[in-house]
Amino acid sequence: MRKGIVKGAFGLLLVLMLSMSTLLFVSAEDEDGADVKTAADKDSPEVKEPTVQNLESLNDIGAKIELSQKSYVYSGAAVKPDVKVVDGQNQTLDSDKYTVDYKNNVNVGTASVTVTGNKDKGYEGEITADFKITQKSVNDMKPVLKTTSYDYTGKDIKPAMTLKNGNVTLKSGTDYTVTYSSCREVGTAKATVKGIGNYTGTTSVSYTIQLPEIKTLKSTSTYKAITVSWKKVPGASGYAVYRRTSLDGKYTRVGTVKSSAATLSFTNNNLKTNNIYYYMVRSYRTVKGQNVYSPYSNEVKQKVQVSAPTVKKVSSAGYNALTITWGKVEGADGYAIYRSTARNGKYTRIGTAVGGSKESFTDKKCTCGRYYYYKVRAYRKVNKQNCYGDLSESPEYGKSIPEKVKINSNATQNYSTKIVLKWNRTAGASGYEVFRSTAKNGKYTKLKTITKGNITEWTNTGLKKGKIYYYKVRAYRTMGGKKVYGYSSAAFKKGTAGWRYVNGYKLYYNSSGKLVKDVSKIIGKQSSYVIKVNKKKNTVTVYAKDGKNGYIIPVKAFVCSVGYATPTGTFYTPAKYRWHTLMGPCWGQWDTRIVGGILFHSVFYSSPNNNMTLSTSAYNKLGTTASHGCVRLKAGDAKWIYDNCKLKTKVVIYNGNTSGPLGKPTAYKLKSSHRWDPTDPTAYYKCKRNGCH
Repeated sequence: MRKGIVKGAFGLLLVLMLSMSTLLFVSAEDEDGADVKTAADKDSPEVKEPTVQNLESLNDIGAKIELSQKSYVYSGAAVKPDVKVVDGQNQTLDSDKYTVDYKNNVNVGTASVTVTGNKDKGYEGEITADFKITQKSVNDMKPVLKTTSYDYTGKDIKPAMTLKNGNVTLKSGTDYTVTYSSCREVGTAKATVKGIGNYTGTTSVSYTIQLPEIKTLKSTSTYKAITVSWKKVPGASGYAVYRRTSLDGKYTRVGTVKSSAATLSFTNNNLKTNNIYYYMVRSYRTVKGQNVYSPYSNEVKQKVQVSAPTVKKVSSAGYNALTITWGKVEGADGYAIYRSTARNGKYTRIGTAVGGSKESFTDKKCTCGRYYYYKVRAYRKVNKQNCYGDLSESPEYGKSIPEKVKINSNATQNYSTKIVLKWNRTAGASGYEVFRSTAKNGKYTKLKTITKGNITEWTNTGLKKGKIYYYKVRAYRTMGGKKVYGYSSAAFKKGTAGWRYVNGYKLYYNSSGKLVKDVSKIIGKQSSYVIKVNKKKNTVTVYAKDGKNGYIIPVKAFVCSVGYATPTGTFYTPAKYRWHTLMGPCWGQWDTRIVGGILFHSVFYSSPNNNMTLSTSAYNKLGTTASHGCVRLKAGDAKWIYDNCKLKTKVVIYNGNTSGPLGKPTAYKLKSSHRWDPTDPTAYYKCKRNGCH
């Protein structure tokens, strides 16, 4: 609008100036046609008329745009087609007569070109033209995955991918979407890409879902078998084991394992000692009735030989000896023992233990206080030759020290205000040290150093009457001016009856120092117990709780009879019965169910609710394995459990080499005519009447 006003004003000014010129410079023609000027004309300066530029409008001249191309496929870059402008006479305008602008010329859709006249070149106005940007098809693009094979997980596997249009990387969700098919089960999966936005069409890529390759295959050997083991493969239905008998031989399948255990194994039996075999394993998963296999595992090579022993411990056997013990190796005819002064040092053979049942060796050539490391390997005789297995993998070590002092409780003399401690002499000892504390597990203070190894007693005087004292003694041997100490003796208590912590148990001793084997009346009835059944020893021990220390108080022990079918494990009692039918049929008193059909019960009776029909032969077998699976007890013991142990009492059944902290009780041996249980409180009157128990 401003430009219009200025242009109008300029026109008006021009008209006024022309009018004034007419007035000032009156022109007259003479007969000859010559201009005659007035006097005023002679005195006024000459005024030049301004130059007026007439602009041509692009629209008025019928200009139009011709594009080099009117349709383009999306490329991700700005599209700028070549522009040609012609007028209504189809004459091409020079490119300097106008400027060109592009709009919406990157993404799919309608783009435009705008041509604006260049006023400096005499043109004005603007004209436009449209062109199309169409979607790019992804049909010819190939999606790229990080890998073409993925391990089965039991869940959908949807790998990320890269899709490129030339050097341009497309964006998921903006340029395309992906759908996956058959992407959970073992086999061939497919990812299908569909173009969106600036892209159209579809493309796809296939990939494999397979069970992972087993990379954990290991092997061990006995004298006649090789065992290969590996870790579980998620999703596997089973495993196929393959073997070849030479390095260039052909693999054949020798076994199949179906298990869900975390670690699996296969044992190849009846092999020849000293032969070498090679193994591989692969897992499989059954899909639609067909087994789909994983790649083969790593290969393991194994010689058939006696297995490597496991060194259990190295313990001092005196000031100059160490005893090495190891686990028995099946098929071994003997063992070779090796020693080093450093864990990773050179091991030298120092001896042989002949005989497969020989599982220990004492090295009697040790320097007191010095550490030694030991390994063992087994051998088996084949054709009169010793065929050795591998050395034990992890060495065990120890140092020889003076033997642990044992205080002689029978010889030690207790007095009200003094004690004469006596102990057994320790071989190789240069002397002894005596310590004392007022608490068994308290701080011990050294009271005396004895500098001669043959002196084995010491008197401690000035003690307070009635006060409890604990003593320990240890031996030492002087080596190079330094003392090498042995282990301290067990604590010896000077005092009256009371509780002691021994080997992890809380035990009660009477004033004579004798272990009390039934503390039920001392501690009273408890709110809970733990019952442990030693199946191997046919012994039941009941434990009470010692605060935060757990169930470490042995309350009482019972002799019992278990069966080969008695299960081992941990159970919680679910029910009780005063009388209950047993196998036979027969009947038991004071029954407490352990698990399933397994009960604590009295020795059985041949008639229900009749405690005068006891099986004396079964009673006389108490302490031996004789039941069908239940835990048979004396009637009084079964009643104690029935009366004192609530339901859900914890019961642990195990196989142990010792009978327990209270030992194994005994039972009466009854005559065949003694058809009642002497411990049955409802039948004891007969014993009392007969004077038999």
